[in-house]
Amino acid sequence: MAILDQYGKTISYKAARAANDNRHRPWEPIEKKDISQLVPARDRVTLQSHARRIYLNFGPIKNAVNQRSMYSVGRAFVPQFAGEDSEFGSAAAAWLTGNFYPIGDTRGGMHDFKTNLFGWSSSIDVDGEIFILLTETKTGFPQYQGIPSHRIGNPQGFSDGPQRGGTLSDGIIYYTSGEAKEYAFLDNDGKLSEWLPASNVIHLFDPEWQYQGRGLTALTHCINDCRDIIQSTEWERLAMMQMSSISLIEYNENGGPDPDDNFGQLVGNAAGDKGMTVESLDGGTVRYFKSNSGGKIETLVNPRPGNPFLEFHDRLLKSAYAGLNWPYAFYNGHGVGGGTAQRTEIAMAQRSIEDRQDLLFYAAKRIISYAVAKAQKRGDLPQSNDWWKWEFSTPPKLTIDDGRVMKELESAYKLGFKSASDITAAMGKEYKDVIRQKAEEAAMRQTIAIEVGAKYGLTIDQRELAMMTPNEPSTPSPTDPNETPPN
Repeated sequence: MAILDQYGKTISYKAARAANDNRHRPWEPIEKKDISQLVPARDRVTLQSHARRIYLNFGPIKNAVNQRSMYSVGRAFVPQFAGEDSEFGSAAAAWLTGNFYPIGDTRGGMHDFKTNLFGWSSSIDVDGEIFILLTETKTGFPQYQGIPSHRIGNPQGFSDGPQRGGTLSDGIIYYTSGEAKEYAFLDNDGKLSEWLPASNVIHLFDPEWQYQGRGLTALTHCINDCRDIIQSTEWERLAMMQMSSISLIEYNENGGPDPDDNFGQLVGNAAGDKGMTVESLDGGTVRYFKSNSGGKIETLVNPRPGNPFLEFHDRLLKSAYAGLNWPYAFYNGHGVGGGTAQRTEIAMAQRSIEDRQDLLFYAAKRIISYAVAKAQKRGDLPQSNDWWKWEFSTPPKLTIDDGRVMKELESAYKLGFKSASDITAAMGKEYKDVIRQKAEEAAMRQTIAIEVGAKYGLTIDQRELAMMTPNEPSTPSPTDPNETPPN
């Protein structure tokens, strides 16, 4: 027997009932479309425009975007050769950091490679994407040019559809396979400047949907929330300014100030029907309200903004940070939970940083490989079969307690759970670079010991140059048989 509801109809337990419309929930159409149709070009540009305005004017959001970019890039992204030709790798790394990094950007000046990585990371969050054109000078020196999102789009007079042997959609021509063929580069007026071949363009964005052709701003979920916070804060600021202009309120039988007081200046009519007089006094104001009998003086008590106002803003900001994949505690301070909660928030931030670094690694490797290939063609670097094998250093991982983390790494190393390379990677360094630096220091100590020893006719124990404390035992010299060995 079927179970009936109060209207005599069979009760359905299908999951779709959770989305059924009723008198409290309006009907919505069922959309079975690609993301480019659900968020067409005009909607994407509108979201992008609002996101830029929020980033420029709203500190909490700007803080989240800049923090992730800063921790993702830092002072790292030093090129590290991963091939077998070490001689070529050393020469290429020196050429990249000394020649290409400072002037690879077509703009030159302060726009070095690491600074651009920071800007590209921020653009991924605010604009949703960044385009990078690989180009060169007249002499063949490799260069790149960053192209903001709004400069790639459908030119005036063009619409989505078949175009130039492919399908045009929001400024990009695709093959039937979905691979990009060309990009429409626009001038400041939205007219076509030139078609850029996809082989020369790096389109960098954080994909969240299948068949997503253009990046969406990371603020898509919270644009209205942020706009409401900004607007309500401005209104509250105006109310605060209005209230702060009132110094005292005096209630008396006259509804006005003492007529014999020569230090006040009246504004308004004390005998008016409104029963209120305003007096300017030392930059502030005193407002008089006529009372039935007696008199009193009060200071204005301002209860705004109250806790409901602040708590609601806090709730909206938490929602914004949740969608940004960045801990709210990095802006508002760590909440309850003590060290455990703080370590959880830092771990969350580190995962977000590593996710962003994966995107930046892709762009950096393509740009560096392109630069090295061009340098080989020009004769600036020798030929090598491993010219394309590159990795990059990363900033030190976030931690709440450096000493504690180092002890944990040390214990894991002694137990065999981690290698020395794992430890140096957590510090933002490369193990081979650390070993090379230690070898250089050892060679320097030996050289200086020999030089100074010859100057004074002494033999310097090199351990003395590297002792951590003055109480460390020294190995006796084998040429001194009279010296008593340590106990």
